[in-house]
Amino acid sequence: MSYSHKKQSRLSVLVLLLILAVVMTTTAISSAVTAYGMTEDYWQVKLGEDTIALVKTEDEANAMIQMVKDHYTNDGMDLRSVSIEPAMTVEVMSVPAREEQPELTADTRAVVNELLEGEGVDTTYVVQDGDTLWDVANAFGTDVDTILEKNPGMTEDLQTGDVILFSQKSCRITVTTEEEIVGEEAIEYETVYKETDDLYEGEEKVKKHGENGIRCYTAIEVRENGQLVSREEIDSREIKAPVDEVILKGTKVKEEEKEEEPEVTETVEDATYEEPAAEETYVEESYEEPAAEETYEEPAAEEPVEETYEEPAATYSGDLQETVLNAAYSQLGVGQDCTSLVTNSLAAAGIYFHGWPQQYAALGEWTSNPVPGDIIIYDTHVAVYAGGSSAVHGGWNGGTTAVGPVYCSAGLIGYIHIG
Repeated sequence: MSYSHKKQSRLSVLVLLLILAVVMTTTAISSAVTAYGMTEDYWQVKLGEDTIALVKTEDEANAMIQMVKDHYTNDGMDLRSVSIEPAMTVEVMSVPAREEQPELTADTRAVVNELLEGEGVDTTYVVQDGDTLWDVANAFGTDVDTILEKNPGMTEDLQTGDVILFSQKSCRITVTTEEEIVGEEAIEYETVYKETDDLYEGEEKVKKHGENGIRCYTAIEVRENGQLVSREEIDSREIKAPVDEVILKGTKVKEEEKEEEPEVTETVEDATYEEPAAEETYVEESYEEPAAEETYEEPAAEEPVEETYEEPAATYSGDLQETVLNAAYSQLGVGQDCTSLVTNSLAAAGIYFHGWPQQYAALGEWTSNPVPGDIIIYDTHVAVYAGGSSAVHGGWNGGTTAVGPVYCSAGLIGYIHIG
């Protein structure tokens, strides 16, 4: 091989090496630029303007919002809308790959529970005359042991004017649900009085027993964090008309028996008796026995024909339970404990009882198929069942009467069917 040929070969090799170096350099530069521009995507869960969690996927973020909604809803509810205030939203956050990556939220369920339970806020209550520690604890949704632990030196013997310190939860969110409710309700019968001269004054007799009617209604109930804040009926239809109860009221006047005094005939002109002289013969006054008076016999009282009526056996017709439930609804917003609510509701139906929550079980029988107006027994609480998943509670969130879910902080024991 000639010298010129060798030189040309070396030159070709150098050119190839140079081209390879340029290509490798270009690739390295391109990779560096690409790496510099790469990002990692994360998903923020925001409450208003605040970020409360950071997760890797959009599905995880949306699942947190759904957990909050599920706490106040269930599959059996016919929901029109569910909203959260402040708004819970999901936003993507991109972080350059070259930078330090943020820490993800380890326990999203704990974050949701903290939102639902709220933050502790101290409040006080001044003991009123007649208050018991149990009543106060129930009104504030706590228990006696917690109160005594929070108030060192306090005993169960409360005195009027004592100040009790509480730690209550202040919820950070408000979950508003709008639910369509369809149900049946009794239409109370009216009582009509009719006068009759077949009965004496003051006497009454049921001529015809009344029967409640039935109506079907559709209502929209709005709840905030499970508590009923408004209820509007949008439709009502009568299924069965009520039947008036007719009561006969007597107008017949009773005749009083009048006895005539017998007339006494005196034969002596002067009623004054004078002692006769000794020598005179005393002539005794002549007294004529009056003629035997006719004996007056009271005529046999004309007895009206009594209708035969047998009281029906105690079965659920809706009357008693409907009365109890309506009485409970009429107390919404009243400040009282749970036992007072139930006692007042039962009294409207003629049942007079007051005791500890579990003592109300003696008023009926345990049932697994409760009807609206039955009593719900808890370990430290008692309420009136309102149908579905709702109940009327006394001593609810600060001591007021309100409609809330059946399941609450107290342990549910069961339902008592009264009547």
